[in-house]
Amino acid sequence: MSKIDPIINYGIKKPLQALAKAPGMDTVRKNFRNTNMNFINGLAITSIILKDGAGCAMYVEQSLNNKKIPDDKRKFVAALDLANGGLMILMQILMHFTISNKLVQARMFNKLLGKNFDRAALKTYQKVLGKREKFSEVDGKEFHKAMKGIKDNANKAFSAITALAAATIIGKRVIVPFIATPLADKTKNWMCRNDKPVEIHKDTVNTYDENKAPAKKKADLELNQNQPSNLLDRIKTNA
Repeated sequence: MSKIDPIINYGIKKPLQALAKAPGMDTVRKNFRNTNMNFINGLAITSIILKDGAGCAMYVEQSLNNKKIPDDKRKFVAALDLANGGLMILMQILMHFTISNKLVQARMFNKLLGKNFDRAALKTYQKVLGKREKFSEVDGKEFHKAMKGIKDNANKAFSAITALAAATIIGKRVIVPFIATPLADKTKNWMCRNDKPVEIHKDTVNTYDENKAPAKKKADLELNQNQPSNLLDRIKTNA
C-alpha cells in the first residue's frame, strides 16, 4: 500500500460514500441522474452562496465588536458588510437563474458559437472526415447524430461557464459595489431602529458665535479704521 492510499480512502472515498448514503440523496439521484450538468451548476452556485452567507455573518459580527473602529462608526461598517453580503447572495441567485434560462443560453450560444455548428460548418467537417479512411464509411445520418451530441455537450459546458461567470464576476464584483454603499445607510437605520437617542450634556452644546467673538470684533474694528472716511475715496481704494 502506497503512502497516498490512506489519503484517497479517508480523504476522498470515505466522505463520498458517506455523502451517497446521506438522507435525501435518493431523491437527488432520481431527479438529476440525466441532468448532471444542471446539478453541478446548482451545486456550485449553492456552495458559493453558503460561503458568502457565512462570510457575511462573520464580517458583521467582527465589525460590531471591533474595538479599533470608533463607536459611532461600527454600525455603519457592519451595515455595509451586511448590505454587501446580502446583495451578493441575491444578485448571484438572480444572475444564475437569468443566465441559465434556456432562451438566454440559446441566444448566447448561437451568437458566440453558432457558426461552428451551422450547415456550412457541418459540410466542411464531414468533407474533412470523409478523407480519412477511419471515417470514410460513416453515413450522413450517423454523422449528424454525432454532431448533435457534440453540440449539446458544448452547450452544457457553455451554460455552466457563463452561469458561474455571470454570478461571481458580473453580479458579485460589478453590480453589487454600485448598490451596496447607498444601501448601507438604510441598513444602518434599520439596525439602529431600537437605539435610544443619545442625550447631549448642556456643557457640550456649542454656543460659539463668530460675530460676538473678541477676535472678530477686533478685526472688524481695525478694518473700519483703515478705510477712508470719504465715500469716493473708499471706491477708489477698493478699485
